[in-house]
Amino acid sequence: MELLFCGSIPKNDCRPYENEDYYNISTAGQNVRIAVSDGATVSYDSRNWAKSLADYFIQKGIISNKNMNKLIKSYYSDCSSRFDFKNLTLFQRRGLRFGSYATILGVEYNSNLNLMQLVGVGDSIAVLLDNYVFVDSFPYSLASDYRKDPKLLSVKKRHNYFFSHSKEYGRFYKLWELSSICQPILLCMTDALGEWAFKSYENGNANVWMELAGITDIIDFERFVDKKRADGIMKIDDTTLICMRF
Repeated sequence: MELLFCGSIPKNDCRPYENEDYYNISTAGQNVRIAVSDGATVSYDSRNWAKSLADYFIQKGIISNKNMNKLIKSYYSDCSSRFDFKNLTLFQRRGLRFGSYATILGVEYNSNLNLMQLVGVGDSIAVLLDNYVFVDSFPYSLASDYRKDPKLLSVKKRHNYFFSHSKEYGRFYKLWELSSICQPILLCMTDALGEWAFKSYENGNANVWMELAGITDIIDFERFVDKKRADGIMKIDDTTLICMRF
């Protein structure tokens, strides 16, 4: 296993601290865990909720309806250490009342079984390649998937109803067996990059995945993203990419 690249570019270079994407990677033991979460800009304190989701997956290897209560309690416990609730501004009060929302993409690779287990809620995606050739993606598979509003996990339990619905639950999980994959490469990315990649691929650019997998340092990634934004073919949003070879 080799981590080829990981990095994130904020939507605004002048305010990198406002980047609402968050990722975490663990390579300890026989399992590799990768988590990417994109905090929703329309919600308040979304980066910290994104961090809670990603870090929880790294620790536990699962995000499910059963452990959402623990996640939400942990988030609010963290809030108590970050906010002085007696002196909140009106904006902060309204923001906390509305709640925080974020995507989650979690990947766990078991080296003994040579398989990947994935959880995906929202529009952050994983792409599986075999020697730079597209094999599969999850949870989105088409550029048109980005036209619809993504599912988001919330600190407000009632807004996570879709995640507990028996008819919906299975679509948030995926299993990739790698025994038939000769040279597996995994790409994980947030929505701006994912939408651009699918559009490019569907327009006949079969090398788009090789292009992404070929990024090896943050300067190259910054130049790549800046060029696509300047050309008007990638939306201006926080943009994250992780690439790992197995």
